[in-house]
Amino acid sequence: MADVPDELWTLDAHCDSIERRSSRGLSLDLCVAEDGCHVNTARLRAGNLRGLFAMVGEQDLLASLRMIDGVYRIAAAHPDELALCTTAADVRTAVEAGRAAIVMTIEGQSMFAEQIEQLRNWHRLGVRVCSLTHNEGTEDTPHALQVSRSHFGYLSPAERAALRREQKGLTDFARTSLAEMGRLGLACDLAHANEVTFWETLECATGPVCYTHGNCAALCPHTRNMTDEMMTALAGKGGVVGLCFYGPFVSQDDPTLDDYVEHVLHALDLMGEDGVGIGTDFDGVPEGAVMAVPEPSRMGDLWEALDRRGIPRRVLVKIAHDNFLRMLPA
Repeated sequence: MADVPDELWTLDAHCDSIERRSSRGLSLDLCVAEDGCHVNTARLRAGNLRGLFAMVGEQDLLASLRMIDGVYRIAAAHPDELALCTTAADVRTAVEAGRAAIVMTIEGQSMFAEQIEQLRNWHRLGVRVCSLTHNEGTEDTPHALQVSRSHFGYLSPAERAALRREQKGLTDFARTSLAEMGRLGLACDLAHANEVTFWETLECATGPVCYTHGNCAALCPHTRNMTDEMMTALAGKGGVVGLCFYGPFVSQDDPTLDDYVEHVLHALDLMGEDGVGIGTDFDGVPEGAVMAVPEPSRMGDLWEALDRRGIPRRVLVKIAHDNFLRMLPA
């Protein structure tokens, strides 16, 4: 297990630990190690993973409120270990003080039932990154923000292009939400959007846009991965991709850390050094799933592998945290 230099602390653009613990009736306290969970503060410290974009809600409004309350409570209970953050400056201050920074995010807004007031309320509560959808479309979920459900699985490029021609994108409320997100400075996460929604969002979003957890379709043809065209366009909007450790998004065969490194190199070629970050999806995958980096204490293995491939240290710092810090208010 490789050590991690201080300057290579990681800001994870997508972590589901709060949601997993909540849905299983486990302690939300990240200082408590729980069986079946990737993340706890001891592992975060060991891997110098110091910032989490922590998911606190998707389709259940009340469950989201409970998770938000839980984040406030654990931050108050462990002020020397954890800090609830809403700005990039907050995150840097927390890291410099040796604490783990938590930024709250949500996956999908169907739970708002097309009430824009709820988006404003979640912003007031501290949420700073919002998906429009968590795969759902109006065909299967009331108040979804995209019309066609997102496909989940492997498709050839021709099959994927044919699917895109059949899909429909943003609803009217989604456009209202995007306008309000731009006004509030909320970053829009497109990781679970269908391709039509992705392209329509890039056309009309006025705030930061990102893709918090997904990889390169050119290397692994899963529909949760972005095509080269999508990656180039996202970079053109100043966006960032959080490359994901989940094995099926890394390779159709037996995913390895070396396979993941190839995704990093491909993304850098297409998006440049300002467009690439890390979105682990820790605790958001089936228990026992193969991960390119198996848990937070092993983050040093990744930085060592990328260093061997000749990526300069200043670029590694951008990948580790600087690029996703840009998605937050200063």
